Amino acid sequence: MQIFVLGPAGSGKSTFVREYSEFLRSLSYEVKCVNLDPASEPIYKADVDVRDYVKTEVVMLEYGLGINGAMLKSADLMLEFSQKLKVDAEFVLYDTPGQMEVFIYSESGLELVERLKGVQTCGIFLIDSGMVKTPENLASAILQNVVVMLRLGIPTLTAISKSDLWDIDVKNLLEKIKFGEGVLSEIMEKLIPLFEYTSLRYRTLKISSVKKSGFEELLSSLRELFCACGDLS
Repeated sequence: MQIFVLGPAGSGKSTFVREYSEFLRSLSYEVKCVNLDPASEPIYKADVDVRDYVKTEVVMLEYGLGINGAMLKSADLMLEFSQKLKVDAEFVLYDTPGQMEVFIYSESGLELVERLKGVQTCGIFLIDSGMVKTPENLASAILQNVVVMLRLGIPTLTAISKSDLWDIDVKNLLEKIKFGEGVLSEIMEKLIPLFEYTSLRYRTLKISSVKKSGFEELLSSLRELFCACGDLS
């Protein structure tokens, strides 16, 4: 199973890859980790590291680009090494760049996913629990989730990370959206139907890489994504 770990900067992607890979290995699964962020050294033992082939800081100097332009150019260059970045294992965790928009909104990022994905490929979209403490922020996260699925074209689970810091009540936040007042609340209420297109409607996955909590439930959900008898309920 190829798993692309996605999420905004600071959502805990690399820490999750490190801890979840160890969790899977403890269950005797064969696991490989691939760093797809050309701007950051991995904090785990990467079986394949894109920085062995493309480094954003080098791209900046070579092409005279700023950080954002260099990230986009790095995504283009990564395609040249796509075969070297593709590995096989029972679980392959692909740690995507911290600047999610570079990976999601660039054609090179989309093409890279297309080249790396296999028969069983999915995404895990991490949402920092500290960023969804209000109805407005939850609505924003739901939109991001839907955009990720539409752009990448792969089934995607949403997990609320850093749950050891904040316990988010998704149902309560949705109720606040429904019964809010003003133009902003009206706009947010119209976004609620999009919630039905996210995995959050099946169950709220709350994980903590620090406490390693929620990992079993996440594994169960991953299995159900590719099981005809599973419904994520």
